[in-house]
Amino acid sequence: MASTLARAIRFWAYPAAIIALWVVVSAFSLTQLATVLPSLASGAAVQRSFQDRDYDGAPRSCVDVC
Repeated sequence: MASTLARAIRFWAYPAAIIALWVVVSAFSLTQLATVLPSLASGAAVQRSFQDRDYDGAPRSCVDVC
């Protein structure tokens, strides 16, 4: 009886550990993906506000920029 129970536990422990690891990695990946769009949007917002404030639309020569 005890060896049957031990074999059953060994039979199910490895797949259960793999599935648990997969769930943890997936949850971590999804939480990291949730931060991608706000970080991309924040860079564009900073660039847009910089252009609105300082850029007048006139072409600049190398003397002005360099």
